[in-house]
Order: sequence, then structure tokens, then C-alpha cells
Amino acid sequence: MNTLKSANGKEEKADNEMRRQLLALLFAVLVTFIIAVLAYGFFLLHAETACYLAASSIYTEIWPTNLQDADVLLGAGYARPDSCILLSTRSVISAVMLIYIFYLFVSQIWIKDASYVPKLIPISVFLILGYLYTSTKVISTEPASIYTISTHSGVAVNLIKSYVKICGLYLGISLFIQRMFALLRLKYNTGRER
Repeated sequence: MNTLKSANGKEEKADNEMRRQLLALLFAVLVTFIIAVLAYGFFLLHAETACYLAASSIYTEIWPTNLQDADVLLGAGYARPDSCILLSTRSVISAVMLIYIFYLFVSQIWIKDASYVPKLIPISVFLILGYLYTSTKVISTEPASIYTISTHSGVAVNLIKSYVKICGLYLGISLFIQRMFALLRLKYNTGRER
């Protein structure tokens, strides 16, 4: 009887841990949104700072497609301050999510859950591949569609679309990391129990 209670307790604890990790991921996406809005507001008021940052290849490469998009924006006649604001804010969004990914790797050391949800790994791979495909496309010079980032759209619209693509990609990567570590913990703990 105690074994059944302890098994249920462990399962409940593992479910709570997985729920906590997913909530932390959603919190990171929300914090990224708030920081992106603040960065956009700051860069609107200080476009010269955005241009200074956009001129740095190291800063711009935080979101790798910025390098190819910078040339397209310049060639398409996109206003220089608008280009700088777009590229700089996208780098900020990517930087915040990269900080979360680093935190995620470090936090997996202390997590004790042994819960493994096999359906989340294919979902995360689908998210990664889908968003990798859409987010690595060069900015379009054609009229904008609902999902494409275009030189015909304003900075705010392009940033919203970029935010969805960047966070979608990192969301998939985060889910993959979480579930792969959970799979490794499950295999490791199962091997130890034998």
C-alpha cells in the first residue's frame, strides 16, 4: 500500500516539475515580449543607438538572419533608422531567448523529474523545423502576406512577425532540450533501479 502511495507521490511530483518547466518557458516568452516592447520604444526614441548596435556584426549575429536581411533592407530603400530598429530589436529578442536556453541547460542539472512525455519530442522537432524554415528566409521585397516579413510592412508589423518566428524557434528548441534531458534521466534512473 505504501508503495502505491509513494509511486503516486513520485508521479505527482514529476508532473508538477514538468508543469513548472513549461510555465518557466511561457514566462520566458512573456518576459521576452515585454523586453522587446521596451527595446522597440527605446530604439524609437534613440535610433542612433539602434544604428550603432546594428553596425556591430557581433550584436547583429545574435539573430543570424539579420546579416542577410540588412543587405535586403538597404537595397529595398527601407529607411535607415527603421532598418536599425528592426535589426536591433530582433537581436534583443534573440538574446533574451538565448539567455533562457543557457538557463535551461544549467537548470537541468538540478531537476529531479523522471517524467518523459514522448509526444513532446516530435512536436518540438516539428516546431524547430517549421520555424527554422520560415525564420531563415530572407526578408521579402514582395507585398506582405500574413506571415512573411516584408519591406512593404512597417517596423512594428515586421517585429511582431519576427517575435513569433524567433520565439517559436526557441520554444521548439526549449521543449526538445527539456524532454531529451527527461528521457536521459528516465533511462539513467531506470538503469540504476535494476
